[in-house]
Amino acid sequence: MKPSTDGHAERARETRDKLIEAGLSLFSRYGLDGVRTRELADRAGVNQSAIPYHFGGKDGVYAAVIRRVANGIVERAGLERILAEQPSGAAASARALEALMRAFTRALLDGAGESVSGSLLLAREQLQPSPVFDETYGQLFQPLHVAVTQRVAGIRGDSADDASNILRAHAILGQAIAFAVARQALLRRLTVQALPQAVVDEIAVLVGCMAVAAAKAG
Repeated sequence: MKPSTDGHAERARETRDKLIEAGLSLFSRYGLDGVRTRELADRAGVNQSAIPYHFGGKDGVYAAVIRRVANGIVERAGLERILAEQPSGAAASARALEALMRAFTRALLDGAGESVSGSLLLAREQLQPSPVFDETYGQLFQPLHVAVTQRVAGIRGDSADDASNILRAHAILGQAIAFAVARQALLRRLTVQALPQAVVDEIAVLVGCMAVAAAKAG
């Protein structure tokens, strides 16, 4: 019985993965409300009944897609390790902020097609929050925003609760997000089909330097 059980579990994982991959592509383009269940199943190449069976419905697929995107960014950037750091003093805070923003920028831009679709999907979540926004906020947006704010406050020598530092952190994060969301315009300007790794690295360095400059400005 064990081989049969293992085979069933493997097929179930494959079906879930296919639906999540299809959902990432479709939801990033059309949003949650713009994708029909039949369309999702057809793109995944699975029976439509697999959606309620594995995820409870289309909303469940969407939630799983968002989790994968958020987890991917956290893993690619090594955010758990970086966010656990507690720099002390202006110089250490500046180094920590630069390292954090370099890692976050690379995480947004690395990963080929998945990072493109994932960035678009997260942008949609900001513009039109879905029922899973609270989870995404707690998993990714809030800890990242708090960490940037703390490093900005460390550079400036004041409180991380200061509204001006929160605004600075938001602006700093926006510098990285802009490269992901406005990627197509950049590709046109560079006359390339995809960002070479050397360009991604250059962007990460640029965003890191700009982050420290923004924290110190004013």
